[in-house]
Amino acid sequence: MSQSTPKQRFQEAATLFRNKDFDAALAILDDLIVIQPKSAPLHFHRGRCLIALDREEEAISALDTALELAPEHVPLLLERAQLGGDENFDPLPLLRSAHQLEPDNAQVLFQLANGELMAAEDDAARKAEALAHLNRSLELDPTREEAFLLRAIWHQGRAIHSEKATRKVRDIYGMEYDRDALEAALQDYTRACELNSSNRNHRSCAKIAEQLGQYELATEHFDQILAQLPADSRTRIHVQEERDRCAKGEAGAREAVANLFSDLSASDSPERSLSDDMSYAITQGVAAMVRQGSDVNSALEALIGDESPDGMVATNIAFQLYNHGNEPAPDLVEVAAKDFPSYQRSHADACEKALTTLGYQVLGDVEATGLMANLGMRALVRVFVHPEYGSAAAFALKPKWPGLLGFIIAFVTGKWKIARMLECMTRFEDGLFMGSRASGPDPFDYNAEPRIEFEKLPSKTSPKQVAERHIERVKARLAEGHAITASDSIETVDAHWAEITEIKNAYRESIGYVTEAELRTLLGSNYERLADKIQNRLMALSGA
Repeated sequence: MSQSTPKQRFQEAATLFRNKDFDAALAILDDLIVIQPKSAPLHFHRGRCLIALDREEEAISALDTALELAPEHVPLLLERAQLGGDENFDPLPLLRSAHQLEPDNAQVLFQLANGELMAAEDDAARKAEALAHLNRSLELDPTREEAFLLRAIWHQGRAIHSEKATRKVRDIYGMEYDRDALEAALQDYTRACELNSSNRNHRSCAKIAEQLGQYELATEHFDQILAQLPADSRTRIHVQEERDRCAKGEAGAREAVANLFSDLSASDSPERSLSDDMSYAITQGVAAMVRQGSDVNSALEALIGDESPDGMVATNIAFQLYNHGNEPAPDLVEVAAKDFPSYQRSHADACEKALTTLGYQVLGDVEATGLMANLGMRALVRVFVHPEYGSAAAFALKPKWPGLLGFIIAFVTGKWKIARMLECMTRFEDGLFMGSRASGPDPFDYNAEPRIEFEKLPSKTSPKQVAERHIERVKARLAEGHAITASDSIETVDAHWAEITEIKNAYRESIGYVTEAELRTLLGSNYERLADKIQNRLMALSGA
């Protein structure tokens, strides 16, 4: 019996790969590479097997070897760009090379646009170039759902920045959006729905249609979701509620929001204290103004000025808890402190004065642009580094609608307070994050997560005392033989922050976003009244 030729063996590996027998395919490719070490296709397909086997570092090495042998192979350039690498890896040079080689390749244009949009930040010219590539990709391949979704998301992001918009839309909460951008996003989501009638795509369409006041269209999309949901789906009742609300048009949306505020002051007793009277007047006043056509922000400003409402409603708390468990990467950008409020600058200066005596150095002033949507405001973050003990971040927040911290402070304390924080953080080489800060109003605890050791000190602990305690904790772990990962640049701090955010997000999801103990702490005496509603909405938000 004659032996198989290398070509036949390669075809056998390709068949195994198609049949998802990646280990067997990899074994054949390894044998062939011994015979033909300079074969770019062998290294390329070896890399693809390793990717399928989740052996990322080996896959990177294999694809890099293939690129050295075939630097102009477009599929290889795309695969390597998509695989990524460490925090310093930049896929754009590879994608630009692919674009030069095949300027009318729709997949190349899509990946290039995606990478450019991620890297563009606030550079309008680069964003415009990325959008041009994305538009061209869709011209060449109008069946690419992911390209329509990417462009829709881009339009959604553009809609948030409505300062220069010629046409605006204001929602019931008082948030303003660029109407043209929302309409463009809706158009792209609609095209994505036509290509893939998924519940996710229909929900995106319904959300934007409702923002635009197109309640009939939103209702149609909710009907599509209901038609595709199993009869016993636990999310069905919540989708039905949303559908029924949209079917009533703007009046239904206003009534729903008004009822949430009305419920805050509901009581089994007809008698109220002076404090209860104040709460009742605020919540019922807001409810009445919303029903009459006002938005929530305007109603709150008209009734209580700079003060917050006494409590938050279950749906909004659930949404914020869900956001807290899906926090985006910080995306730190260096800023000028002079552009921020004086209370934020004063706190940063006070922390700087305290920490420099302990050997910390100022690394820079930054803004976590990735968190702006969740915070609902801008926040100055002064970053410090210590050559031996990690980094620290100082920031101050004056809660405002609809930031997570604002909701929590308002619900727990019944009034606005400026939260001034200093958080020290050290990443060890074994992947453990050690953090220290003074206790704030939030109830969240992460010490059940083995990769986090976080200590909350008494609320009155000064920044210097926080840093001193953190140094003690780090020294103790260093004495056990552990080593820290240096935080010597904004990029490194950003990467560490993003890493611990991913850990926290995964932990939040694993516990259903909030523990019973945390929820009891958050709601206090309102636990029995609101806990089940919050948990039910969390289940709906998470698709559980």
